[in-house]
Amino acid sequence: MRPFIRTVLFIVAFSASPGAIHPADQIPTSAPVSTDSAGKAGGTAAASVVRVICFKERTGGTGFVHKSGYIITAAHVVSDCERSEIAVVGMGIGGKVKITDIIADHVLDLAILKTEQKITVPTTLSINPNSNLTLGAQVTTWGYPGGYGGALPLLSVGYLAGQDTVKSANKSVRRWVVNAAFNGGNSGGPLLRVEDGTVIGVVSSKLAPLPEHIESALEALKNQKAGFMYTKTYADGKTEKASEGQVIHEVLQHLRQQTQLVIGHAVLLEDLRNFLVQNNIEP
Repeated sequence: MRPFIRTVLFIVAFSASPGAIHPADQIPTSAPVSTDSAGKAGGTAAASVVRVICFKERTGGTGFVHKSGYIITAAHVVSDCERSEIAVVGMGIGGKVKITDIIADHVLDLAILKTEQKITVPTTLSINPNSNLTLGAQVTTWGYPGGYGGALPLLSVGYLAGQDTVKSANKSVRRWVVNAAFNGGNSGGPLLRVEDGTVIGVVSSKLAPLPEHIESALEALKNQKAGFMYTKTYADGKTEKASEGQVIHEVLQHLRQQTQLVIGHAVLLEDLRNFLVQNNIEP
């Protein structure tokens, strides 16, 4: 997830058609979930979930290794990066890998990162073949939220709460609504069904809505170039000039990003599966 905040938390979910959603009085009983069920996919996640870094934008997100040997992530994580500007780091991939191609769908917010050599890890997360998912299903994600520097991905837990239609790249797309708290940096991480640890989505962005006049005020601060000037110094030693208004905008956006909200959206499973098939990759 990028450091700027999008207006919704998208989770690119590989989910069901509207007819597959069961009303509250028809939701089938889930399989028993033990107290440690949420973490039972941790071994596979440690091997296949990776940190995706865009050096040019000084931003990062999450991705995961698909059985094809390629990496699935959110399109916006790499949208402003050239192949040579992307680093992929993970416990299971044995060092930095070279990205040779990026295939992205910005409407679905999905991307495939192809590498010089297909990645081999001890075990990969399987994409759920069944689109008949139910409301109330417990879900998890593993990823690298902003500010976390550990080598292993972190666990977040939530529930599928409903379905919604949102605007993405000026087109209407359906999303799962997910009742969970996700943070900046989780974008591109796998959304898993707790019962069997299979992938049913991909985290895309965070819900942090603001009234239109507040959004407008933030945009005005971002575009202010006059007045007191400040020199920002990044971790790599590079510097950049910013106006007082731009500094305020950046601080407010950062605080907005840290706000913990427990609702988000998710793209449908059928959309992810179709995306992979269209690019000659078996789901």
